[in-house]
Amino acid sequence: MTKTHDTAGSTKSWRTGFGRTEGGDAKAHYLGRVAGFPFAVKWSVLVILALFTWSLATGWLPTQAPGHSGAAYWASGIGGAVLLLACLLAHELAHAVVARREGVAVKDLTLWMFGGVASLGGESPTATADLRIAIAGPATSLALAAAFGFSAAALTTVGASVLLVSVVEWLAVVNLLLGLFNLVPGAPLDGGRVLRALLWRRHGDRVRAALTATRAGRTVAFGLIGLGLVELLAGGGVSGLWLALIGWFVLNTARAEEASILNRGVLAGVRVADVMSPDPKTAPGWLTIDAFIEGYVLGNRHSSYPVEDLDGRIQGLVSLAQLRAVLPAARATVHVAEIAIPRADVPTTTTDEDLVSLLPRLSSATGGRTLVFDGDKLVGIVTPTDVSGALERMALRSNRPQPARSEAAPWMRDG
Repeated sequence: MTKTHDTAGSTKSWRTGFGRTEGGDAKAHYLGRVAGFPFAVKWSVLVILALFTWSLATGWLPTQAPGHSGAAYWASGIGGAVLLLACLLAHELAHAVVARREGVAVKDLTLWMFGGVASLGGESPTATADLRIAIAGPATSLALAAAFGFSAAALTTVGASVLLVSVVEWLAVVNLLLGLFNLVPGAPLDGGRVLRALLWRRHGDRVRAALTATRAGRTVAFGLIGLGLVELLAGGGVSGLWLALIGWFVLNTARAEEASILNRGVLAGVRVADVMSPDPKTAPGWLTIDAFIEGYVLGNRHSSYPVEDLDGRIQGLVSLAQLRAVLPAARATVHVAEIAIPRADVPTTTTDEDLVSLLPRLSSATGGRTLVFDGDKLVGIVTPTDVSGALERMALRSNRPQPARSEAAPWMRDG
């Protein structure tokens, strides 16, 4: 499934899988760059690798190519599963490449348990651009399905191994299902993005279009959960459970995205200067962790600190979570600057920027925190508490209840 979501202030994400959140599992491990985009995987990707391998080795291959050894089936299953992961990456890469062409920043590509995600750093400038980005993934999957289908036919013609042909046929079928499933019209599926783009182009109202797409996504989610439960009761086993999990995932993501859209409406017109914590206390990067904790952290209410060097330049950001991660035995020798998030990786803004335009740049990697500058001078910091406080205050004016914390963006929950 491919999904995207705009949780309150999180980056937009295009996800592919059978089943973004937002990661929900362990931290992603950076592997390098693909077509210029940072690429990472999470440990949970092993779940779908194992599932695909098992599906091939115990189901598809023995049926389509009988008479081979178990070792041959499992080896072929592993090869097919790895190729399918490459197909999922290609699906996300298509979203990313088109987004880059449309002027939308792409943060990274990640594979995880429910497939893949291309994290975008902003909104599409037009409805047409939104449509192109959304359709790129399913179109790639359908193109791959056709390519594998033709390859299987060609391999059969030249007398290739039935086992090899069966793996290629399986790749064609799964890519076809992936492409078609993603065209179901409900966010966070790609089809929901297509629906949003078409409604946006027709009515000229991005917010109205996005809300319609997320509400359609909730309907799709309930349908998937219901089908999964029926299949479980009918003895469907793993496939029914997996379908229900997909539905649960889509439901939670659609709810979070709807909350995000509504929150953006509530925060319209609010500037960074209206919510930031001014003149934040900085951390001397040359101090050891022990000295910093004793001299600055204890008795202080702050949970994060901009880190400065001897010349007063801001080097990055350090939080209590990073301090806790340092073993007590090492705190006397490790310095604050060594564990700080580099400044280049910390979102920055100015006092005059609209808060709504800042939200897509926030990330759980920095705990949702942003440094505010006036030229080269640090004048403030925006934290999840600042944003949630602004939401609560502005919601009073609009008389709209706030979403539950479980529906908020990951960076808000981390705060």
